[in-house]
Amino acid sequence: MKKLRLFTLLLALVLPLFSIPSYAATPNLIGIAYDIGGRGDSGFNDAGGAGVDRAIKELNVKFESTVTLGTQSDRETRLLSLVEKSANPIIAIGSDYAAAVEASAGKYPNTQFILIDNASVAHLNVTSIVFAETQGAYLAGAAAALASKSGKVAMIVNEKQSKLFWNGFNVGVRNSKKTVKASIAFANMNYAATAKDLIDSGVDVIYLGIRGSSTDVLDEITKLNLAKNRKKGAPMAYLISVTPDQFLRVTPQSKDFLLARIEKRVDTAVFNLASAALSGSQYLDIIDETAGIYGHRFGISDDGITIDIRSKLLEPYAKQIAQAKKQALQIKG
Repeated sequence: MKKLRLFTLLLALVLPLFSIPSYAATPNLIGIAYDIGGRGDSGFNDAGGAGVDRAIKELNVKFESTVTLGTQSDRETRLLSLVEKSANPIIAIGSDYAAAVEASAGKYPNTQFILIDNASVAHLNVTSIVFAETQGAYLAGAAAALASKSGKVAMIVNEKQSKLFWNGFNVGVRNSKKTVKASIAFANMNYAATAKDLIDSGVDVIYLGIRGSSTDVLDEITKLNLAKNRKKGAPMAYLISVTPDQFLRVTPQSKDFLLARIEKRVDTAVFNLASAALSGSQYLDIIDETAGIYGHRFGISDDGITIDIRSKLLEPYAKQIAQAKKQALQIKG
């Protein structure tokens, strides 16, 4: 703790010596670089766009937008186009912009770049915006435990996400209903098959911590729930997903088996970033002291992580979910 205080003090003394771009109290233009496809993707682009729309309406700020074709060179070209239009700051939507932002930050030190959902670029003129996913996992664990009828719930993750289970989902399950057992399943491909194995073992609520595969898992859950040879008396299975996820497709059949969604509120982040730019301030919290990454981690306290209840199964547990939100606030990361 003393070391962190000392580092923060030194940072406050040293930062003015570096060329950190600043924008006027009323920035002329804020740039926003959308990922492939732009708005209308039902994913990060749309979430970021919602924040833009709110900022235009409530803050009366101007935005200049561009959409990448997806290549590294095109991403850099898109960022350059915003720099040439004197946009400052420039918000890049999605972790795929990381390499382009790193290259551009070095070339244009007087422009502040903001990278959404990634904390890998160690430049003083790069603000890394990430989300408190462990808090979200805790909420998912609490919701899963409260809704479970079998007493078995699980989280599907990849190996790098194991801390989300141990520090988030598992703790949320245990604190909400001690009789429910949480398990973890690692998967890098064929998530539907992993979900089937879990359900066959008695799991009735699955939290999928990997974006991009929710539809496959939800479709598998729906198929198993509606199967004619389904074991009589077996509880229905449900999914908790993470959004934004442009690949999540909910059909009239599958909607009944989507229990909840843990939301990374990209819209909130973009709006708050625009508001900060309007006041001439920046987010420079310490994200990774060792790597020299600065920015902000949006969590429950600033509406950066929320839970969207999609099933009536959780309606009787409104008080418990509210309590889980308070408990999750104590979790870092």
